[in-house]
Amino acid sequence: MIFGCMMLQSALLLLIRSLSAAMLMLVKKRYLAMYMAGDVALYLLQKVARGDFHYWPPIDGAVGLLVSLMMRVFVKILVDFTGVIQFRGPQELGGLYWTVNIFLALLASFVCVWVGGGGATEWTLVLAASGAFSSSFGLFLLLIKKEYWRTFVDTQTGRQQTTERFIQAVEDSVKASVMKKNKKQWAGIREDVMAWVFSNFWRWEAEKPEWYTESWIATLFQADAYRTRGPIAGLGWERTRRRGSECEVWIVTIFRALNSHLPHSQLPPLLLKPPVTQTQYCSFFCLFFSSRPSHARGACRRAT
Repeated sequence: MIFGCMMLQSALLLLIRSLSAAMLMLVKKRYLAMYMAGDVALYLLQKVARGDFHYWPPIDGAVGLLVSLMMRVFVKILVDFTGVIQFRGPQELGGLYWTVNIFLALLASFVCVWVGGGGATEWTLVLAASGAFSSSFGLFLLLIKKEYWRTFVDTQTGRQQTTERFIQAVEDSVKASVMKKNKKQWAGIREDVMAWVFSNFWRWEAEKPEWYTESWIATLFQADAYRTRGPIAGLGWERTRRRGSECEVWIVTIFRALNSHLPHSQLPPLLLKPPVTQTQYCSFFCLFFSSRPSHARGACRRAT
């Protein structure tokens, strides 16, 4: 029954929106273009204003912005014409915006019929379809679990959801999945993420959980990297073109190099001249000495 309601809602909304578009095009085609452009622009502006423009895939730079723009526009138009309920999630339109958007679409259909000078047939069709959609949606709400009702008025953004997921998660695998999101979505908890990584690094190195892979580490640091060859191959040493990310990858490399008791000649060159500030350098070694004092001191003696 629930699935039937969802299918009926999509079919009715598609009918309503198609009729609205046809009525506008009968007057002037540019009216439809202006309406669609204004509607999408308003949606994008509110996304930018709420700091929620970046789409969730971990893609950076100009390509990331282009992908975010394309996906935001695509999802918006898809929901406008089909009302896919799954896209009410925080990573997409958001619960409250989805609900308001749907009912604004119904209201706009009456305006479009009026502007297009619709006759009795058009008015009857739009009234019947809108009434049937509202009834089907009401039945749908009665059939689903009541705890899901709040998702239709939820104001949570994708960034807030990602942050909340990391903070409230207990299992490492759940926290790790957050790192597969666009780094813009977890920039606000960057320090918490790094503290979590440092405090669990040795355990992950020993246990090697399924999710703890080199690709996950690369995703965590968002690094455009290449692997070096030679004695340190396999230690996870990755050097990036961006200084900020290089600092973070250097820290991971330091952890592994010191833990493996490599001789001085086989340590990464940047170990002797780390691309970090003095504060970062001292903070790291304070943390390292407190976690593995004997290994750290031994490695430092070999490196001097």
